[in-house]
Amino acid sequence: MKITIKTVAEAAGVSIATVSRALRNDPSANDETADRVRRVARDLNYFPNSLAAGLRRNRTRTIGVIFNDLNNPFYTEILGEIGERLHEADYSLVICYSHYDPEREQRNIASLLSRRVDGIVISPIDERIRNLHVLAENGVPAVIIDSTPYSDQLSYVYTDHLMGIRLSTTHLIENGHARIALITAPDQEESRAQLFVRGFREALSAHGLEASEELIVHSPDNTISGGYSTFRGLLFPEGRYRKPPFTGVVTISDLLATGIYKLANECDLQIPADVSVVGYDNIEISSALTPPLTTVHQSRKRIGRESVSILLNNIENETQDIRRVSFNPRLVVRKSVRKLTP
Repeated sequence: MKITIKTVAEAAGVSIATVSRALRNDPSANDETADRVRRVARDLNYFPNSLAAGLRRNRTRTIGVIFNDLNNPFYTEILGEIGERLHEADYSLVICYSHYDPEREQRNIASLLSRRVDGIVISPIDERIRNLHVLAENGVPAVIIDSTPYSDQLSYVYTDHLMGIRLSTTHLIENGHARIALITAPDQEESRAQLFVRGFREALSAHGLEASEELIVHSPDNTISGGYSTFRGLLFPEGRYRKPPFTGVVTISDLLATGIYKLANECDLQIPADVSVVGYDNIEISSALTPPLTTVHQSRKRIGRESVSILLNNIENETQDIRRVSFNPRLVVRKSVRKLTP
């Protein structure tokens, strides 16, 4: 449903004229009422059409970027490429950090709009929440990265994660592994997490295997400590160590896999002799681990480069072209998977 000034007025229990005065900070508006109106407008993700129109008429040559995890080298490498491309095009960059918090993401979008940025690149918490729809509803040029297309009103640049998790799971299966654990994305990233689960199940099913529900777990976040704590939960389900009921683990980030390495070392588990591990992203650290990590490669530079290309094309040509650019991942085989003999 498109949110209009009438929607805000009805939700706040005031007239349309009162909403208009509150949103343009008219001094004649009652302070308490104006605060309530602005709070309702923020909760509904409403922005006056004049703001979007202003964005189109008066360029600031500034692009906003909203990422969840600036500590993950996967995103920092994308950000680096975005920064280089914008520098070449004589644009400035404003960076916001949402930290998997929907309310913070909402505030970041509002902040960038108030700064009159010409466009936004965003890696969202979950593309199905309303935060993204406000961009389309207000005609703000935007590109979504690292998320499977959901809205037909926004452009996306992404890796085919369904293919990626199938590649990593199939690699373990083809090396004789039948009991495999999956450490997937945090619960906050519901649609992304479920996409990885779906690909994991499909790879197992294609080889006549069934997923064990107890071996499909969510990490609290995509960090080394997140991988460590989640793997610990698999090895110490009741606070006491047990022999792993699996021979292999697939993860959805190399940082999670690094956390597995850390705990395995503490528990005297050998990789890959005792447990095989496959990562995801192919960040620099993956080849420096001992043993080097088998992982799924995503092209960070291409994602950054293509997202800027789409965004600047729409800004400079004043178009609303919607594009979907999907990159195929590839498996990078190293030394972290053991071939099991029948």
